[in-house]
Amino acid sequence: MLIRHWIIVLSIALMALIPGILQIPVMDRDEARYAQASRQMLETGDLIDIRFQNLPRYVKPIGIYWLQAASAKIFGGGPQAGIWAYRLPSLLAAIGIVAMTTWMSAQLGSAESGVASGIVIALALITAVEARTAKTDALLVATILAAQIALHRIATHPKRPERFFTGRLRSPLAFWMFHGIGLLIKGPIITLVIGTTIIFWCLWNNNRQLLQRLYWLSGIVLNIIIVAPWIIAISINSGTSFLEQSIGHALMGKIARGDDHHGAPPGYHMLLFILAFWPCTTLAAGGAILAWTRRISPDIRFLICWIVPTLIVFELIATKLPHYTFPVYPAIAILAGVFLTTGTNLVSLGKGLIAQKLLNVIVILISVLFAIFPFFAEIYLANGVTFLSISTFSAGIILVILMIRFSIELSLLRLIHLAVSVCIFYTLIFAKVIPSLTSLWIARSLYQVVSKEENCKNRRLVIAGFSEPSVVFFHGTNTQFSNAEEAAKLLNNNQSTCVLAAIEHSQQKKFLADSAELYMKVKPIGKVCGLNYSHGNKVNITVYRLVNQ
Repeated sequence: MLIRHWIIVLSIALMALIPGILQIPVMDRDEARYAQASRQMLETGDLIDIRFQNLPRYVKPIGIYWLQAASAKIFGGGPQAGIWAYRLPSLLAAIGIVAMTTWMSAQLGSAESGVASGIVIALALITAVEARTAKTDALLVATILAAQIALHRIATHPKRPERFFTGRLRSPLAFWMFHGIGLLIKGPIITLVIGTTIIFWCLWNNNRQLLQRLYWLSGIVLNIIIVAPWIIAISINSGTSFLEQSIGHALMGKIARGDDHHGAPPGYHMLLFILAFWPCTTLAAGGAILAWTRRISPDIRFLICWIVPTLIVFELIATKLPHYTFPVYPAIAILAGVFLTTGTNLVSLGKGLIAQKLLNVIVILISVLFAIFPFFAEIYLANGVTFLSISTFSAGIILVILMIRFSIELSLLRLIHLAVSVCIFYTLIFAKVIPSLTSLWIARSLYQVVSKEENCKNRRLVIAGFSEPSVVFFHGTNTQFSNAEEAAKLLNNNQSTCVLAAIEHSQQKKFLADSAELYMKVKPIGKVCGLNYSHGNKVNITVYRLVNQ
């Protein structure tokens, strides 16, 4: 690939993925929990234990917390850094995913294929969301992709690497190193994806040469060196609690049952793919046709071995969330890019023509829904249409027109035109529309109310009836979730300090009655109304303070 190819891909990636990183407030629930736990590492100096306030958070290994804490320290100035600093590792990982997908596609096809695949994965809605969220998933996919690149070169090369470290991407060292890093990010999920790829590859090719090329003993030793120090340290600190919660609940619990109310029947991921891969879902049917037509190619066969068994496994697991199948999206993007630049004639010849046209219609309809989203969002959440929603709607209509043109004429040039319009639309949605929906950002609104209070510098917030983790990230680790009775007692017992009580409407009468019983006069200093999107219910919170403070 030439420099101009990289400039095109990376420019589109940056325009698609950066807007909103600074503007979107911390999101409930996972992002707030990850970021707050990372912040507490900086506050306490304890880089081994993982805690959300006083509670252990042993659902994922330490890797994501180290990276977020390091980012906040280096780029944000310390634990009080804004959420953007905790999101930065996810953003960089997403850009890395785009770059690696581009490079791998160019190796399998051409420079144009690389550009197309890079644009496809950069624009994918799931990439856009994960790049802006301080969680594990973008980092996990980056490590999986890096390990799969090494595995692909080992699997498709006719000769076994001469030694564990060859100094090239074919090095088993690279494969096992990224596998070990992936274990520190999200446990054995990387093993599942890579393991099913290896098994499917060996079965399809009816030989076990790949197994002999991976230097298993050296690789396992390297992974132990990467993972074991922290596992030993957390076990000394917490006993068996981490392993019981991370493996027993967070992992095995998701396999057998719909954990945390996220169960869904098989087929969920296939249906959701249409939305998650938008706006380039229209290329998926062609990519599938190309994969089957050229399955004799070792490169294409490797991508199939990467995609199919992973999708099957995640469809069979009881718990289902949109990001679970994100690890196969780079491979699908590579097939889409190769199809766009070398295989569109397959559809014109009649193979999969009906599926292609059906996907075109569905994707255009989704684009129309996205275009009108700002209107409905502002009417429902902001009580009125503004110039911003009109501007975003106009950008969405242009996007729909370019989507139709792209569906009619599948070409790299049309894809670039579409990419520019998607980048503009993403900028308006993520950097303007979503942050402006005040009703969604209850913790931010609460912070704006309490921060205006005078003579309340070292304030402490107790909240009853609303317990989302974003409140802790905004208001500090010492924020206390409680009920009306305990909130009243806390105010009464801390009359010499500034304690503010945020009471949801459902507990307001109880709080006022308990305050009266304690002969304590309180005054309302502000009110916050909004929508708790985690539960889907409306929230009405009044903030109280002692009268004599």
